[in-house]
Amino acid sequence: MKTEILEHDTGGFAYRPILGTLYAPGRTNDIRTVDYNARSRGHEYARIHSGEFKYSFANDVTLRAIAGYQDKHVNLLYDNDATELASIATDQYVRERQLSGEINLISPTDGPFDWILGGYYQRNRINVRLSQTDPAGPGLNVMQQQYKYTTGLFAQTNYQLTDKLEAQFGLRYSHFKASGSGAVRIGVGVPGFPPGGLQVADLAAGNRDGRVTGKFALNYKIDPDNLLYAFAARGYKPGGYNSAASKFKPETVWNYELGWKSTLADSHIRTQIDAFYNDYHGFQFGVIDVTSGQNGVTNLTNATIKGIEAQIQAKFGGFSADAAASYVDSKLPGFSSVNPRLLPAGNLGPQCAAGTPSNPPTCFNYVPFTSTAGGRSNLLSPRWTYNAGAQYSIGLGGSGSLTPRLNYAFVSKQYAGLFYSQTFDLLRSRGLVSALLTYRNGNWQVEGFANNLTNKKYVSGQVGNNELYGAPREYGLRASMTF
Repeated sequence: MKTEILEHDTGGFAYRPILGTLYAPGRTNDIRTVDYNARSRGHEYARIHSGEFKYSFANDVTLRAIAGYQDKHVNLLYDNDATELASIATDQYVRERQLSGEINLISPTDGPFDWILGGYYQRNRINVRLSQTDPAGPGLNVMQQQYKYTTGLFAQTNYQLTDKLEAQFGLRYSHFKASGSGAVRIGVGVPGFPPGGLQVADLAAGNRDGRVTGKFALNYKIDPDNLLYAFAARGYKPGGYNSAASKFKPETVWNYELGWKSTLADSHIRTQIDAFYNDYHGFQFGVIDVTSGQNGVTNLTNATIKGIEAQIQAKFGGFSADAAASYVDSKLPGFSSVNPRLLPAGNLGPQCAAGTPSNPPTCFNYVPFTSTAGGRSNLLSPRWTYNAGAQYSIGLGGSGSLTPRLNYAFVSKQYAGLFYSQTFDLLRSRGLVSALLTYRNGNWQVEGFANNLTNKKYVSGQVGNNELYGAPREYGLRASMTF
């Protein structure tokens, strides 16, 4: 049995408007300074319980049962415009309760053939409460409850065809069902609207689907120090709904990979290199869903992600070093979408049936803000990433060891928006230096760390029309003990 209690309280989020967007004139001059007129809150809490039961039969087949329960709470309050120019704030609370169970029959693994059979069940209950205030327009309120059920049956076998060649085959059927209730309301607490606001989108809907997925792999051991492998695998992500008037289909992907793992220089050097190709169908992507005016999901016809990854680790006495690099080439198809960077502020509501905004404003015409998106790389997918580090362990006799380490990590430029604007959507490349000093003695150790040693200022991500920043130079201590 295992129980975890996790709590993460950041006090909110630090961001500024992106240059060129609506509220950019109100942004501060320094990325470490914020100027909100709404209190910021960022609190997450979770209780996680799990247990495992095993029983071995006389023929050494093992019965294993795993059960788990999680109760997660997310409580957020953020200033939408990130300035004092407006007073648009969003208060969001999400609670998710997850119950899961898995049962396996596992064969012995001391022969040329082994296998595992299993079944899986998961139920998620999700409650969302969101309210958005806007003194210049009608307030917004979203209340939603969802139930999601996932069941699966699976089997996998490993067979040693020869002393050097092993085959693996796995098959799974997954079934997904979702249902929910709720609504999007505009004008909450605003004169001229009903007391509870006016419903503009119905969130009561349901969806069910299922897919067969699997994997076939070959592992060829050239000699004790070299392994070649290849596999093809099919993955699946369930479909769902954005509102009663908007659904999206499942996403499937075929993943192909070739790789080589080696041990060199009398086991002092280890290397891994692989090439992969992912072919997506029905690729799910987050967009503005015009049936509700909220963030939703749409299906793209296809998408591809392919690349090469390489890693190396070396150890000679007290000195050790490691490095990794990857090259990724991805491509999204072109499609029609609302450009959120161009939308006016406030609670806009769903698309107006006649294309003309109503009075009072309970809907919006998104057509003038819609154009071709995509057609280039996947979002937040840098073409190049690499890192390298080195350390040296200094023995202190009977008093443990001291190990200094230096590390460098690089991420090339990437885009955070589907319209690939050099002004609005580009996250520039960055390289960060970190250092670590570790003292070990027996079963305990103390680490002194310094992250972003050069105190580099950089944009790490975007949310809406605001940009987030990487942490400044950080120093700290960590202590741990194993027993």
